[in-house]
Amino acid sequence: MKSNIPDKVKETLKEIGMTHEQAGWNCHGTYVLLHKALEKVAVHKGIVFNEPKILETNSEKRIVSLLVTGKMGDKSEWSIGEAAPSNNKNSYPYAMAEKRAKDRVILKLVGLHGDVYAEDEADAFKEARPQEIQGGTIDNGYDNEESIIEESSKNVSPDSETSQPITKKDFDNLPPDNLKPRELTAEERRQMHEKKLEDFDHWCQQKRTISQLHAYFNESKNILGEMKEQNVDLYKKAVDIFTKHEANLERKTNG
Repeated sequence: MKSNIPDKVKETLKEIGMTHEQAGWNCHGTYVLLHKALEKVAVHKGIVFNEPKILETNSEKRIVSLLVTGKMGDKSEWSIGEAAPSNNKNSYPYAMAEKRAKDRVILKLVGLHGDVYAEDEADAFKEARPQEIQGGTIDNGYDNEESIIEESSKNVSPDSETSQPITKKDFDNLPPDNLKPRELTAEERRQMHEKKLEDFDHWCQQKRTISQLHAYFNESKNILGEMKEQNVDLYKKAVDIFTKHEANLERKTNG
């Protein structure tokens, strides 16, 4: 199969001593990078992270949303990592939310965001991972999410609010009733909604049937309702995305 992986991806992987065959795989036309490959990229590029900010947490419902900021020299990027039963099957939502946010930040900082995706973006990616390609984190080879935060927090920026690594135990020791997520500003929420437009378009492309597309639409109703209330122009764009992909699937179905 002819490789359609961007040259910049290959060049970045070459810097860390990996080939694209070792660092990821093709998932229905989308190149997916292993989390441990992105960790190596972060170390090689000197990327450091500030302490994650909790935007939403509900331990009972296993819902977590974190804001992560990373720096590479003078360049800074941020992203939001989310984990909920609808998009995460494992038992460690805090670790998964952090992994997703950090992987996105790394891709943004090195200029690969939009060209490739990280393995933890979706369970569907991991389910399609070839058996010969091992996941896990740098130099440990495990897929156990419980230790992810301890490993990845070794790159916490020295000028962040805390100098101690963040562990899963830190989150467990926080009384849920006392967790008061910081309210996003109107600008931050708009930026988050703009990012969701990219997500909508990508995940709609992955749906192979109209029923799959409708199921994804139903799963997205909460965020769509929020967009309709706070950023109606972005809501209209989101609806257009779903409508476009529905029309495409109908044409394929009807031949």
